[in-house]
Formats: sequence, structure tokens, C-alpha cells
Amino acid sequence: MKKSSAEVRTPAVAGAFYPASADQLRRAVRSYLDRVPEVRAEGEIFAAMAPHAGYVYSAPVAAYTYKLLANVEVDTAVIIGHDSHRNAVAFVCPVAAFETPLGQVPVDREMVEKLVRFDPGIREDRFMHSQDHTIEVQLPFLQVLGKNWKIVPILFGDPTPENCRILAEGIAAAAGEKRVLVLASTDMSHYPPYDQACRIDRSTLEVLQSMDIEKLFAHLEEAERKARAFNEQTAMCARGGVGVALLFAKAKGANHVQVLHYANSGDVAAGGKDSVVGYGAAVFVKKP
Repeated sequence: MKKSSAEVRTPAVAGAFYPASADQLRRAVRSYLDRVPEVRAEGEIFAAMAPHAGYVYSAPVAAYTYKLLANVEVDTAVIIGHDSHRNAVAFVCPVAAFETPLGQVPVDREMVEKLVRFDPGIREDRFMHSQDHTIEVQLPFLQVLGKNWKIVPILFGDPTPENCRILAEGIAAAAGEKRVLVLASTDMSHYPPYDQACRIDRSTLEVLQSMDIEKLFAHLEEAERKARAFNEQTAMCARGGVGVALLFAKAKGANHVQVLHYANSGDVAAGGKDSVVGYGAAVFVKKP
């Protein structure tokens, strides 16, 4: 059932980050998915990571994640976007649905309410979500794949390992018997030259595969410190969501991060190589 406009978070970046026309958007997403070679998940998927820039830059990488999610069935996807660096654990969006040109995606209000009750650091904030792109750009992929999943839209607060633990535990508690997937929406290196971004980002993906959140966060801080001379502003803009995905998946028995693809904005015709943003696709799996 279509929700009233007062309950719906309307598109903020349609026509900018992705096509505003439903037909053009559907064709674009399908074309990105069709270009991804066939790949199998190396185990049961509990969480995933996909980038969130304008489609011309990051959608060819995000499509690798969604190609594998095409074969996953869950009740709710918890989508965690940008780190706000505010003094809180996280901010959920208390609306009934998110809208894209392809229609409305229902929000799991029951889980939202349970998360807010779980910890005082998890708060509702509709305004913070109103212009954010990091969750919105993920939704057309789910819609084109025909996923009738509900979502829990979350922006992170202060990205610390402890806050990641709180939110991961909160998601597990709020899920109850529901099948839940955590999707971390993040880009990687921001603005170093092409070769430097490749080095930083590939080392980050290697550390991510250790599935050690303390090691990952220490690596990101050290990478940023060492690469400041190369205009590295952040090595991962939504590390909070990635930390939550890692911890949630581990609690479900995941023991492996399957890295699917890496590229950066310098790999497409529209992007230069002097200053780039990195993109990685991965799934967190329980490998037999």
C-alpha cells in the first residue's frame, strides 16, 4: 500500500546521482548488473558492503555486491550509511517508506522502534536523513532485483568500535526471528592520486578480511595519517557501518570476507586520475 507523503522520505538525489526517469533508472541498473561476471558466494551471506557515489562512478562496483544478493532472501535489510561523527551511536529514520523513481521501499518500523529502545545512543532523526544519498542510492538495485525487503535506514554517529558493538547487538536484538542482512554503504579512499588510492584501498581490503574490528580501525587511522601528503582525507567514509556489518556477521557465524571487486573514480571515462575516490564490493559469509 502506498504511504501518505507525510510518512515518506522522498528522493533527494534522483537526477543527480542516478537517473530521475524510472525507465532510464531501471535500464541503467540492469545494465550494471548484466556486466558483472557470474560469481558464487563462498558461503552463507550475513552482511555486505557496497559503494554509494554517483552511479557513473560507483555503480559498476556496487553491482558486484547486488549480483550476489540476488540469490539472498531476507525479511529486512539494515542499510547503514555515512558517519556523522556526532556524539551518538546512530540515527534511524522514523518514516514509513523511502521513495525512489521506482516506487516506495517500506521501512521496518517495528525494528526501528526496538532499536531506539535498545540503547539511548540510538536515536530517531528524520531531518538528518532528508538529504543523504548513501542509503538512497542502494535502493534502486534492490527494486530492480525484485526484492520486497523492508529496510532499516541508519546513519552512524561517532564511529568507534564500541559504538559498532552496541549497534550490532541492537540489530540482533531488534531482529528477533526475522532474517536480517546488514548492508554497509561506504566509499573508500577520498581524493589521493590514482596509484596511491589503489595501494591504500587494497591494503584496507586485506585488513578487512582479518575480520578484526580493532585492527581495521587502527589501520584506517594509520593509513590516513601516512597519506595526508597525498591528499588522503579519509580511507573509509562510513567505517561505522562496515564495523557493524563485520560484528553482526561474526555473531551469526561468518568467518570470511569475500572481496568481489575494487575500482575507483579514475577507472571511468568521466573521472581523472589526479584525485580519486575508491570503491569496494564485498560480502561477509560463513564459509564451510
